Amino acid sequence: MAEPDGPVRPAYDPELEASLRVSGVYVLDFAPENLAAVQNDLRTWSGSARAQLADEGFRIEDATATAPDGVAVPLHHISRLESREPRPCIVYIHGGGMVLGTPWDAAPDFRRWISDFGASVVTIDYRLAPEVTAPSLVEDCYAALCEISARATDWGIDPESLIIAGMSAGGGLAAGVAQLARERGGPPLCGQLLLAPMLDPLADGDSARQLPHGPWNRDENAAAWRLVLGGGDVASAGANAPAHATTLSDLSPAFLEVGSAEIFRSEVIDYAGRIWASGGDAELHVWSGGFHGFAAYPHAAVTQGALAARTNWLARRFGRVPAEASSEEESTSVHPAS
Repeated sequence: MAEPDGPVRPAYDPELEASLRVSGVYVLDFAPENLAAVQNDLRTWSGSARAQLADEGFRIEDATATAPDGVAVPLHHISRLESREPRPCIVYIHGGGMVLGTPWDAAPDFRRWISDFGASVVTIDYRLAPEVTAPSLVEDCYAALCEISARATDWGIDPESLIIAGMSAGGGLAAGVAQLARERGGPPLCGQLLLAPMLDPLADGDSARQLPHGPWNRDENAAAWRLVLGGGDVASAGANAPAHATTLSDLSPAFLEVGSAEIFRSEVIDYAGRIWASGGDAELHVWSGGFHGFAAYPHAAVTQGALAARTNWLARRFGRVPAEASSEEESTSVHPAS
């Protein structure tokens, strides 16, 4: 048998692979006009996602934070009127390679978190590359966190129960925000939920070499980082390149999730290891056969395991039992005979 031309990636989970064959792999064209067209389509879709949440009875409050350069950064606070105050809050940063995406991309997660924990969710509409370059993107998100902390009482949020969260590019930005909060004595975070985070512009680990193709491949990742850096180097990116922080000590507890068959596997494992090496708190899950974005296929058993692990960690950080688990406990409890 002939040797493969290059490193062979881990196999996809069979259920996920079957789903990917149906949906196909979207390859992103980074020409500016094409990025703009895709972003316009995403904005149209996201408007309907927001409208559906409103139709379902979720309260949505709009606000803005002010970035260091004076630009307004839109925020959207989502909650249920009947939720007990003060509520824990998940501050969410969307994915899209820092070149695409909208604050409503994770609407199913918002529903789940609000239902499970009576939480608030605040989602951030940060600026994207190439409109801005690093470190402006992470600074937008940090300014948003500070504004949310300042509004906590008005919004019925517990300022001691803030978790910064994000998927992919948003996970990398969330890690960067946690670093800035540590360095600047900013709002206290009770955790950081980092889902397949995009951490390192110089990613060259095993997983990067294994994934020249597939969902969010090596070339797409490199192209996105070129736009984010805008000709600058990693040092000039600051917390926008969180893998290059000098130290990862004294950070809020981190949950890190990644698939075994995606480009970010190596850098996420390394990041968790550096947190542990510094004496920090990190919980790492590497989901066998998961490709980038696999949680978009909720029917798969591996996705269900990943969602359950997230919920379990959030419950421990918030000190709250998820609503569904609480109901199950009540329904299965043993009562004395009458």
